[in-house]
Amino acid sequence: MRCKLADICTKIGSGATPRGGKEAYCDKGISLVRSQNVLDFKFSHDGLAFINDEQAEKLNNVEVFDGDVLLNITGDSVARACMMDSAFLPARVNQHVAIVRGKKARVLNRYLLYFLQWKKGYLLQLASAGATRNALTKGMVEQLEIDLPSLNEQKKIVALLGGLDDKIELNNKINENLQQQAQ
Repeated sequence: MRCKLADICTKIGSGATPRGGKEAYCDKGISLVRSQNVLDFKFSHDGLAFINDEQAEKLNNVEVFDGDVLLNITGDSVARACMMDSAFLPARVNQHVAIVRGKKARVLNRYLLYFLQWKKGYLLQLASAGATRNALTKGMVEQLEIDLPSLNEQKKIVALLGGLDDKIELNNKINENLQQQAQ
C-alpha cells in the first residue's frame, strides 16, 4: 500500500532553540538534540546540549520518546536520520531536527528510519531546491510517499537490515582493533 508519511505518523515536527542560544544551555538537565547529534543511522552524544525544566516546558510539543526517528531538516547535515538513544531521555529537539514518529498500528519506526535513509538522495534534492540554505520543510516530509507493507513484512525487512547493520558494526570494530594492533 502506498501512502504519505502524514497519514501514518502521529508526529512530524521540529523544535526551537531556547531564548539566549548557546548561553542558555545548562551543564546538565534535559537533553536538547541538535543536528550534530543526528548522524546516519547513529545518535551521537558528542556536543549534546542540556536545558532546564522551565526551558523544556516551553518545548513540550517536541518531546522525544524512546524509538523516535530524528531527521535533520536544515544545513549541511540535512537528511541525516537516526533513532533516539534512550540513554539520553528525557529530550527535546531544536529547530534543525524533526521528530518522525509513526503510528504503532501502521508502521515500525525502524522501518521509517530505513525508508528515510533509502530516500536520502531524493531528500537532499528536495532540500536544495531554490533555497540559499538546504532545508526540508514539515510539509515536504509529510508529503513523502512510502510503500507500506504489512507490519509482519516490515518486521522481516527490519530484521534483515538490522542484521546487516550489526555485521557492519562488528566489522568496523574489528577494523579499529586491527588498526590499533598495527600501530
